Amino acid sequence: MSDLTSPGGAVEPPPAPGTLGQLVDGIGGARIRVLVAPAGLGVPVSGTVIHDPGDPLPPSPAAVLLLVGSGVAGASDTDVLRGAAEAGFTAVVVKRRGRDAQRFLDEARSRGIAVLAADDELPWRSVDATLSCTLAAFGSGALTGSATPGSVPAAGGELFELADALAVVVGGSVAVEDLDQNVIAYSKVTGVRIDAVRERGILQRRVPDMPEQRRQYRQVLAAAGPVRFPAMAEELPRAAVAIRAGTLPLGTLWAIEPDQGLTAKAEVALVEAARLAAPHLLQALNLPEAERRMRRDTLRAVLNNAGPPPDEAAEALGLRAGTRFCLAVFAPGGGRSAAAGHDRRGAADAALLTHAESVLTRHCAAHRTDATVAATAGAVYVLLPAAAPAVGQRFAEGALVALRRAVGEDVRAAVTRPYDDLGRAAALRREADAILRATAGRGRKDPVATTTDVRHRILLDRLGDELERDPWLRLSEIDELLEHDRAGGTDYAATAVAWLDALGDIASAAARLKVHPNTLRHRLRRIRELFRVDLDDPDVRLAAWLELRRAAESGRAPRPAVESAAHR
Repeated sequence: MSDLTSPGGAVEPPPAPGTLGQLVDGIGGARIRVLVAPAGLGVPVSGTVIHDPGDPLPPSPAAVLLLVGSGVAGASDTDVLRGAAEAGFTAVVVKRRGRDAQRFLDEARSRGIAVLAADDELPWRSVDATLSCTLAAFGSGALTGSATPGSVPAAGGELFELADALAVVVGGSVAVEDLDQNVIAYSKVTGVRIDAVRERGILQRRVPDMPEQRRQYRQVLAAAGPVRFPAMAEELPRAAVAIRAGTLPLGTLWAIEPDQGLTAKAEVALVEAARLAAPHLLQALNLPEAERRMRRDTLRAVLNNAGPPPDEAAEALGLRAGTRFCLAVFAPGGGRSAAAGHDRRGAADAALLTHAESVLTRHCAAHRTDATVAATAGAVYVLLPAAAPAVGQRFAEGALVALRRAVGEDVRAAVTRPYDDLGRAAALRREADAILRATAGRGRKDPVATTTDVRHRILLDRLGDELERDPWLRLSEIDELLEHDRAGGTDYAATAVAWLDALGDIASAAARLKVHPNTLRHRLRRIRELFRVDLDDPDVRLAAWLELRRAAESGRAPRPAVESAAHR
């Protein structure tokens, strides 16, 4: 990286806007080539937009439009091309797929818009990644040329080389971190200033937990330029800057300040290093933001039973025909699952879900790029290609660790059985929500739950739902018992549940209730007399047990009272 100073020491002006020619040179013929450029290669470029044929084109001055849903031979294709020119796009990218593109190219020439062709077999995500990385390398300015001696190398260099060169310019140890605060590169230059915290971070490849850490990261990611932090406890003074591709945050770059503090030259070098680190982190992310949004929106629509036909949805989600997949679901904040749609969530809950979605997206980018993440009203879902249940469970366990570390321990997770048909998406989500619902009230340290783990609870929940939907199914005798407990302060419901839970063992049930066995016998006799509940009938016992347990969980049953004369 250039230190942005001229031989005379003056700070150079910001580079000129990027151009189509620089973009073409940057991709280096990487299976994307120019077919026509009627306005020349000097026209500006500013970013990429993926086109969904069903959406209107946004005004996008100087952007490059990826025509994922269009071809080059139909009348509708030329209509899209005209719309792109009117919206201010510099160029479109197409795949010819053996079709005659002459009419399309003639229209492009008449409209003054460039056309680039990607190889048919090159995935669109790779097309977008190639263009985005090249654009991020020069941001809003020109591509950086060769580095001068003693300066930081250009964007093509490795992140470790970038950190080394910046450490020489700054005079302190440098670390490049992703958004999960993992140290992904660091300087190895000897003789620069370093402290114990940085040494631990390098050894563990993760930033040590510090009391002020989250506040500092928020400051850095919110700032447009470098942020400086004074010495604190074990930490020497530091300067940090966010690494971004456009407005997309990718990570942070940190440098320990030398004894004399950060010079103006070092501060400029820090900013430029962050700019050059962006394409490397974007490449590591491996899923361009535009495609991630498209897949997220598709999954969200599928989960809400409002998506495209299953075959189209599968293609959009990257699922090949016959691929088996499972759904992992995460509920942060200890709230009820998304199945409990009547719960009202405040702004804090919405922010927590957004944070959780971001954490899981980054986790998938690092570990499973074929997964798709989408948050809904009450949970975050991950669609994961997985042929065997163990595959989905291992992924969910690792993701749960990352999520609890980022947003707090009070997070629950569940994973479904493998499916092979997106046409059963409604059943897939019902299963995920049912597992999550069945874990409500369990300890926060519990591992990922599966259908096998809680099938019995799911069955009880479903039966209980039927009782809620059709109250006439409930035993009127049990309703009378519950009302009697509420009005008179008795514990007949708790007595019956304890006895049923103990499978009729008087001694065990009495010990649980902390009453004498004879007292328990008396209460059971009174239940039979007062409410005509035939506890000797196995079918009545089963129905009564289910209703009493559901009443306790839903709050319809009063809490057990202390022993009183009311039981006599």
